[in-house]
Amino acid sequence: MKALQGVNGQLEWVQTPSPTLDVGQVRIKVAAAGLNRADLLQIKGHYPPPPGASEFLGLECSGVIAEVGPGSSWQVGDRVCALLAGGGMAEEVVVDGRHVLPAPENLSLAEAACLPEVYATAWLNLFELAAIKPGEKVLLHAGASGVGSAAIQLCKAFGNPVWVSVGSAERLAYCVELGAQGGVVRGDNLAGLEAFAPFDAVLDPVGGNEYAALNLKLLGQDSRWVLIGVMAGRKAEIDLAQVLGKRIHLLGSTLRSRDEQFKATLISDLAQQVWPLFVEGRLSPQLSRTFPAEQASEAYATLESNQVSGKVVLVIDPQLQ
Repeated sequence: MKALQGVNGQLEWVQTPSPTLDVGQVRIKVAAAGLNRADLLQIKGHYPPPPGASEFLGLECSGVIAEVGPGSSWQVGDRVCALLAGGGMAEEVVVDGRHVLPAPENLSLAEAACLPEVYATAWLNLFELAAIKPGEKVLLHAGASGVGSAAIQLCKAFGNPVWVSVGSAERLAYCVELGAQGGVVRGDNLAGLEAFAPFDAVLDPVGGNEYAALNLKLLGQDSRWVLIGVMAGRKAEIDLAQVLGKRIHLLGSTLRSRDEQFKATLISDLAQQVWPLFVEGRLSPQLSRTFPAEQASEAYATLESNQVSGKVVLVIDPQLQ
């Protein structure tokens, strides 16, 4: 089969043996795969796959089940999407059947490829780790990203008013249309978020000194700051007195390296509490652009440009759409 690898900043489709199938696993013939910023880091050599994971790119995919291992309840022919630790950018992928979700019946497989990674990330970090309750106020940095788009919709669906920081006025309008109360354009007036404070939780993929200091100002008593990325830098100087005085919980969170059981429980929670909302039309995939497999470099360049609101998807097999 063909699979996409990224080495030293270069992308290449290579021929590789099809993965073997074990107990509880399923083989998916891949229709499409969602692009994520973790892929960009892996391509540059900054984010290697966890031990035992595929070396190929792709943290989420959609497709049709082609083979089922012993102990799995899935059926050959089921339309599905899957959360992966790697390998989604390939003609086939083998994954623990517990990490698979049905492709919502009202969505195409290209749209379904947008869902697993970003909705799992948003749900885990806001509703499980930060444990936000209805009515609590949420701040999302990079609100127009794939994770931000999912988080806005989830907050709206579960009764949490949400504000954002974004990179342009167009992206702010996009977030408001999705359900955000408002926000700021980071290059214009990042401190303008103080007008909407205090917040009960902030989901922060940016990090760095400026955002760390800002978060401390914006968060209220007994609030939660969930750090999921360091796009603006890995080091920051923070006033620990504010952390103490406000009783702020600072939580560092990654999903890719979590163990199989943790991911299985998370996927089960999504299936029960989130997936029905797609069929009801209360959540949507926010697919921004699709690219054919042979344009993988262009697809990743588009993601890296920071000009996309929502998700970019690579179509691996157009016959399965």
